[in-house]
Amino acid sequence: MMKPSKENTMGAATAYSAYRRSEVETLNPRNLLIKLFEAMEQSIEQGAMAMQNQHFEMAAKNCRRIRDILFELQSTLNFAAGGEVAKRLDAIYSFMIIEVTEAGLRQDAPRLRALQRVVRPLIEGWKGVPDEHAHTTSLIGDAKQNIISIRG
Repeated sequence: MMKPSKENTMGAATAYSAYRRSEVETLNPRNLLIKLFEAMEQSIEQGAMAMQNQHFEMAAKNCRRIRDILFELQSTLNFAAGGEVAKRLDAIYSFMIIEVTEAGLRQDAPRLRALQRVVRPLIEGWKGVPDEHAHTTSLIGDAKQNIISIRG
């Protein structure tokens, strides 16, 4: 059996990266939001596990990723089209940013995990929104800017 060469491994990584980029770039705004929330949910769990295992660098990395996603979500809110919903989402994202920051500073895994109770209903809520009504965000067109938030 042949051992994979560094070139083959790099080629596979590049191909996978291109596949993931293509997948994200073709998502509609609602599905892109769902992917962002799912990535955040995964980072919450990974960050909490890292805190419990005293892997402080990994915990900090996941908290940073969660905040990056929240900042991205917050910066793309469309207040003109989203009205009250956009204002409430803005308040939720602000709250979550504070909670992630506090949990990270205190290495408080339960506090971080508590955010899953906020993220899960948002995922389910966005899944139920028809495409034509998912305009409380300006995540349209150039999804390339959002790839980092999803992929980490």
